[in-house]
Amino acid sequence: MDYASLLNEQQLKAVETSSQYVRVIAGAGSGKTRVLTYRISYLISDRHVEPSRILAIAFTNKVANEMNSRAGKLVNELLGYTPFLHISTFHSFCARFLRSECGCLGYPSGFTIYDEDDSSRLIKSVAESLGYRKGDDMVKQAKRYISEQKLKGLYPDDISVNKIAYRDQKECYKFYQQYEIKKTLGFAFDFDDLLLKTIEVLEDYPDVRAKWQGRFDHILIDEFQDTNDIQYKLMRLLARPETSIYVVGDPDQTIYTWRGANQGIILGFEKTYPNVETIILNQNYRSTKTVLGAANKLIVHNKKRVPKDLFTNAGEGEPISVKVASTSEDEARWVGQEVAKVARLRKNLNGDPDYRSIAILYRSSYLTRPFEAELKDRGIPYMIFGGLRFYERAEVKDLLAYFNLLLNPADNVSFERIVNVPRRGVGDVSLGRIQQEALAKGLSDYEYLRRFGEFADDSEIPSRVATTLVGLVAEMEETKKKLNEKVEAYSSVLKDFATDIGYLSYLAEEEDPEEDRLKNVQSLFDDITHYLNNNPNSDFSEYLQNVALLTSQDDMSGGNYVSLMTIHIAKGLEFDNVFVIGLSQGVFPSVRAESESGRDGVEEERRLAYVALTRAKKRLFLSCNTAYSYVTDTHLEPSKFFKEAGIAVPEYNDWSNPGYGYSRPHSYQKGASSFFGDGGAISPFADEKEEPEEEKPTDNGIRDWKVGEEAHHEKFGDGKVVEIIDKNIIIVDFESAGKKTLLASHPMLSRVKSKGGEA
Repeated sequence: MDYASLLNEQQLKAVETSSQYVRVIAGAGSGKTRVLTYRISYLISDRHVEPSRILAIAFTNKVANEMNSRAGKLVNELLGYTPFLHISTFHSFCARFLRSECGCLGYPSGFTIYDEDDSSRLIKSVAESLGYRKGDDMVKQAKRYISEQKLKGLYPDDISVNKIAYRDQKECYKFYQQYEIKKTLGFAFDFDDLLLKTIEVLEDYPDVRAKWQGRFDHILIDEFQDTNDIQYKLMRLLARPETSIYVVGDPDQTIYTWRGANQGIILGFEKTYPNVETIILNQNYRSTKTVLGAANKLIVHNKKRVPKDLFTNAGEGEPISVKVASTSEDEARWVGQEVAKVARLRKNLNGDPDYRSIAILYRSSYLTRPFEAELKDRGIPYMIFGGLRFYERAEVKDLLAYFNLLLNPADNVSFERIVNVPRRGVGDVSLGRIQQEALAKGLSDYEYLRRFGEFADDSEIPSRVATTLVGLVAEMEETKKKLNEKVEAYSSVLKDFATDIGYLSYLAEEEDPEEDRLKNVQSLFDDITHYLNNNPNSDFSEYLQNVALLTSQDDMSGGNYVSLMTIHIAKGLEFDNVFVIGLSQGVFPSVRAESESGRDGVEEERRLAYVALTRAKKRLFLSCNTAYSYVTDTHLEPSKFFKEAGIAVPEYNDWSNPGYGYSRPHSYQKGASSFFGDGGAISPFADEKEEPEEEKPTDNGIRDWKVGEEAHHEKFGDGKVVEIIDKNIIIVDFESAGKKTLLASHPMLSRVKSKGGEA
C-alpha cells in the first residue's frame, strides 16, 4: 500500500515509525483515527505483525467500531480476508478478560455487569438494611464515597478504618462494605470493578499475567490524554519489556479530570519511557481558518500543554456569529432563528429543512430548558443526548433484568426489579421475607424460590405470593432450557417469554401514546436479532455485556434532527454548524470549577471551550445572556473566553437596564468469541453438571430458503416457510407445533425432498 500518497508528512511519520515507544500529539481534526487505523494496517502489511498480536484501545464503543470497520477493510485489501482485530474500549476489553479469567475470583462466566442505575438500586437496598430510607441524604453521600474510593482503586479492605475522620465517613464505609458483599454474592461487577478486578487478577496470578502479556506485541491507545491512573496501570500490566506502546492524544482536550483523567500521564510519558518518540499532528482537516484561529488563540492561555499551532489549508469560511441577549429566553429565540435559517439553506432530498448538520452544545444540562421550548414552538425536531437513553428506559431495563436473571440467578438486584413487574401482589413485607429467608439459607432470592419446595414448611412467605413466584421461576427455568437448546432464535424465545409472563399485556394496559413503550420493547427484540445475526460467533451473554457498556454517543443514529448535548458528550464528534450556548462568566467557565480547583479548574474549563469550538466544521455560533443569576448573585456578563479567543462581542446595555443586546457577525465484529484466540465459547445457559455431548454439526449449510418451501425439523416435524427475516432467520409454520422463528442454518432443520428426489 502506498501510504505516502494517502497521508501528510507528519501522519506518514506517525504511521511508519520504528520506535518502540511513540507519543502522537494529535490536534483537533488532525486525522488521529486515520493515523491509528493506518498504523494497524502498516504493522500487518509492512512489519508482518500477526493481526491477533495487536491490541487497540478506543475511548468509546462508537470509535472502536469505526476503527474496527476502517482497519478491517484496509487489512482485507492486503490479506484477502478480514481477520478479527482486538479493538475495543478499556471496559469492553476487561469484560472479555473477566469472562475468560473470572474463575480466579470465584465468579461464573455468566456474571452480571451493573450499570449506574443498578448500582444505585443496590446502594438503596444497603441503606434499608442499615436502617436508612432510600431517599435519605446519606444514600447520596455513600454513593459519592464509593465512587471516590474506586477511582483511587480502593476496596473496603484497602481502607484504614483508624484514619476515617468523621461519623458520616464511618457510615459511608459501612455502606461500601455492604455494597461489596451484596454485589459479590450476586456475582456482579460494576463499571469500576471491570478494570479493578482485571488488575487484581493480573497482579495476583503471575501465570495469567504472563499468558496475556504474551498475546500482544503492540498496544495502541486512543484519547490517551483522558487516561486515568487505573487504566494506565492496566496498560503497563499487559505490556512486557519487548511490547511496543503507541499512544495518541491531545493534552489540550483533557476534559475528564473530574472522573479521574490524569493529564500528567501524557505530558510526562517520557519519564516512564525515556526513549519515547513524540510526533505532532498539527494540520487540521475539519474546521475553517476562522474557527481554528479563535480556538488557537484561546488555548495558548493554558500553561499545561504541549505547544502546537494547528493550521488548515481550508478557506477562511464564514465569520463567527455572536449574540449577547438580555435573558435566556431571548438567547434561545436567537438560536432558534439561526437554526431555522441554516436548515432552510440546506434542504434534504425530500426538499425539507435539513437539521442533521446542526448541534447545540452547552456546559451544563440545566441550560437547555428555554432552548427546548423554542425549538418545540418552531416545530424544529431535536434530540437530547446524555439524557435517558434507550437502554435506560423502564420497560427495556425491566426485560434486561429478566434476561440477566436467566444468565445469572444470583443477581438479587435484577430480581428485586422484576419481582412485581408486572404486578403480582408482592408487597415490601413479602419481598423482605423472601430476602431474609434466602439469606438464611445462603441462597439468592431466585435460587431460594427455585428450590422453595425444600423450605416451604418453615417459610412465612404468604402462600399466594409463594405460588405466584415459584410459577414465575418455573417459567424462567423453562425459558433458560429453550435458550440452552438453541433450537429457536433467542429473540423469538425471549419474546414468547415476555408474552407468557404477561409483561406485554401489562405494557398495553399502561400504554401512554406518547411513550411508545411497546414499540421500545419490539425494538429491543429486533436489536437482539440484529446483534446475533451480525455476530454469529457471539452468544447472548455478550449481547447483554455490550448493552451494559454502551455510552451516550452509541445512541446517535444521525436522524434529521438538531442534536443537543453537553460538550463532554460531543468530544470526538463534528458538525457543520455548531451553536455554543450559555457562554457567560460564572456559567462557562464555571464559577464552581474556578473556586474549587483554582488555575487547574480554569485550564480545564478553557480546554472544554476549546473542544466546543473545534467541533465546528463550517459555521460557529456563540451566545450568552445578561440575566440576573442566583448562582453569582449578580447579572451575568460575557465569558472571558470571548476575549481570550479574540472574538469581539456586541455592545450591551449596563446592568441596571439590560435588554438591548443585539447580534452581529464578527470575524474571527464480528467473531467476538474468538477474541482470546484459544478455547471455545461456553454457553451461558448450560448446566455445569451435564457431561459434554458428542460434537454435532453446527450448520446445515442452507442460506437460501424461500417462502413456500417445505421444511423438516427434528423436534417440530414438517412445516412450511412463511417468512424470511434479516437474512439468517426464518419463520416456519409447522403442522403440529405452529409458527416458530428459527436460524435458517440450524442443524436440526432440513429441506423436505420433492417426489422427484431433489431437495
